[in-house]
Amino acid sequence: MLKLIQLELRKHRFARNFRTAGIANLVLILFLILIGFTDQGAEDNAFANYQVSFMLIDTFARAVFIIFGGALIAKLIISEYRNKTMNVMFTYPIKRHKIIAAKLIIVFVFTFMMILFTDVLMGALLVVANHFYDFIPDTLTMRDAVVLLLKYTVSSLSAAGMALIPLFFGMRKHSVTTTLVSSILLVLVVCSGFNGPTFSINTLIVIPLTLGAIGLWIASLSMIRLETKDVN
Repeated sequence: MLKLIQLELRKHRFARNFRTAGIANLVLILFLILIGFTDQGAEDNAFANYQVSFMLIDTFARAVFIIFGGALIAKLIISEYRNKTMNVMFTYPIKRHKIIAAKLIIVFVFTFMMILFTDVLMGALLVVANHFYDFIPDTLTMRDAVVLLLKYTVSSLSAAGMALIPLFFGMRKHSVTTTLVSSILLVLVVCSGFNGPTFSINTLIVIPLTLGAIGLWIASLSMIRLETKDVN
C-alpha cells in the first residue's frame, strides 16, 4: 500500500499541492487580519477572546481544505474515470480496491495534516500578535493550549473524513463539477455560523463526527462497488 501511495504522489506531482496550500494559508492570514481591522471596536469582535478566535480560525481552515479535498478527489479519482485511465490501472496485477484506497488515503491524510497545521500556525501567529498588540483581554494558559490542540486534532480528523463525502456525488456520473459543487455546499452547511462567530454547526461535536464517519463509510462503499457498477 505504501508503494502505491508513493507511486500516486509521483504520478500526480503531489508536491505542487503543498505550494498551493501554502498560498491558501497566506490568503487566509490576510483575510483574518482584514477581519480583525474591520471588527476593531465592535461589540461582537471576532477576536474578543481566545475561544472565539480559535473557533473562527478552525472554521476557515476546515472550509478551505474540505474544498481542497474535494478538488483532490476530482483530480485523483473522478478525472481518471472520465479519461479512462482508471480502466488501464485496473488491468495491473493489483487489487482494484487497493488502488482507490491509496488515492483516498492521500486525500484523507493531506486534508487532516493541512487543517491541523493551519490551526496550529494561525493560533501561534494569533498568540504572538496578541503579545505585541494586546487586543485579546484574556490569557491562554499551557493547559488551555493542550486542550485546544487535542480538540482540533479530533476536529481535523472529522473534517478529513467529511472531505470524502463529495466522492459519493462525483462517482454517480463521474462528474468533476458535481464533486467540486458538493464540497462547496458541504462547507456552506457545516461551516455556517449562527449568532456571529460564537456558534456554528461545527461546535456541535456530534455532527462533524457523524459526517466524518459518513465520509469514511462512503470511501469504503466506493471500493466495494468497484467490482460492479463503477467499473463498467
